[in-house]
Amino acid sequence: MSHRAHSRLIGAAAAVTAAALALVGCASSAQPELESGPRGGTLTVALAAAPASLDPANMEQSTSPFAQPAYDALINVAPDGALEPGLATEWGFVDDQNKVFEITLREGVTFSDGAELDAEALVTNFEHLDTGKSNVATLVNGGNYEAVDADTVRITWETPHPLAPQALTQRWVVGMVVSPDAITDDPDGLATETAGAGPYVLDSAQTVAGSRYVYTARDDYWDPASQHWDEIVIIVMDNAEQRLNALKTGEVDYALGDLGTAGGAADAGMQVLYAPTIFYGLSLLDREGTLGSPLADVRVRQAINYALDRETIASALLGEYGFATEQTVVPSEPGYVEALEGTYAYDPEKAKELLADAGYPDGFTIPVIASTSSTAATLSQVIVEQLAAVGITVQLDARPGPDYFAAMTGGTFAAAVVGYGSQPMPMEYDGLFGPKAIFNPLGSTSSTIDDLMAKALVASEDEAAELYQQIETELVEEAWFAPAVIAPVFYLAGENLAPVSVSVERPQAPLTELAPAE
Repeated sequence: MSHRAHSRLIGAAAAVTAAALALVGCASSAQPELESGPRGGTLTVALAAAPASLDPANMEQSTSPFAQPAYDALINVAPDGALEPGLATEWGFVDDQNKVFEITLREGVTFSDGAELDAEALVTNFEHLDTGKSNVATLVNGGNYEAVDADTVRITWETPHPLAPQALTQRWVVGMVVSPDAITDDPDGLATETAGAGPYVLDSAQTVAGSRYVYTARDDYWDPASQHWDEIVIIVMDNAEQRLNALKTGEVDYALGDLGTAGGAADAGMQVLYAPTIFYGLSLLDREGTLGSPLADVRVRQAINYALDRETIASALLGEYGFATEQTVVPSEPGYVEALEGTYAYDPEKAKELLADAGYPDGFTIPVIASTSSTAATLSQVIVEQLAAVGITVQLDARPGPDYFAAMTGGTFAAAVVGYGSQPMPMEYDGLFGPKAIFNPLGSTSSTIDDLMAKALVASEDEAAELYQQIETELVEEAWFAPAVIAPVFYLAGENLAPVSVSVERPQAPLTELAPAE
């Protein structure tokens, strides 16, 4: 079975339009009956980078595991992508344009500081989110928030927000709810303290910011059956080999992995958790020639795509852990188009012909920004070699994380090596390729894509899926990107943990779901 075929079998596609999501939200308000397994002492987790803030409103999404122990989300997402009740028991749109959304809250829930969860508390939370700096706040903020009754909140936006239910899950920090008392009394303190409705609370006396974070189980948590540990400890280790060694010695139980450590973990009998969800490749940023580069010509962008030997890259770089692609979304995501597979089958001669037709028979030189992270760095070198074979000289500028991101979004590079997690198409529009997307720093526009997205945001489920496919087709045919592979994020679990479930629909298991082996 091919990697693409294997990926298509990983879970059913998640519904992303208002109609389907509203149906998912029609859930029972009763507290779930859960069987509690053995409760462990300490779960120790090793992650690569510390958060700048513990406040969900100011937290960068990649550091969200540091919020998970303390902050429950309004909605939960299961491994198969199904949406389930969290702090909210019911949710859904009450209009036909995906602009008016109502949330019914669970009764009897308190925050770790003693405040009660009610409609006014959630309104305060959303207003706090509007003032924050989280890189995913735009998924839900900017609305008018109204407490309809003691347990119901209505959000009204000026523009459609069809993915609000997905955005309010534990996958995204914007779904995590903060105590209204903490927001009112000491909002700055939320950077270093927690005040959530989750199963744990940060023990500041044992915590060393930037290095070690200790969360202890709450005695008054609304769902004690899901408290699998007395405490959760997160240790910051920026070196992947160090994290693997810590797993082998039993210093930690669960850790962020990477391509370089996955094999060693598997050989040691650990659980290697992965779901291919991140597309790596080139973002051809200067699509309109703002910087005067040859990328303004679609033939040049298509030539770059033909120059990439994706199957060889996927086999050599990822092996069993990923697959080749020309698209920005994974096969399980609405918008993926199977017929586009092979659009840019490796053909260096075709690439040279297109370059000659565009006026570059001898090729050209182009500056490209790239990250020094292991997967991106390896891919960057391969891209340099394969483009050189058709006459394109890449001036590669590789920089570490924050410096790379600042340069990539600064509007001074014609192209960038990117890794971008596959998302529902409206989220990719907002973050990756829409005119205001942060990954589109030169503001490339397409009236075709904009019109299709405007229709999709208010369409039925089936209609939206067809429109998403038309958007993906436009992106591929106009060669806005040169994707190469779909790769996973790896997590490694020690033998003392019960089996952990991840999928394309939910590539990371929440820390609060990790349980001791029986």
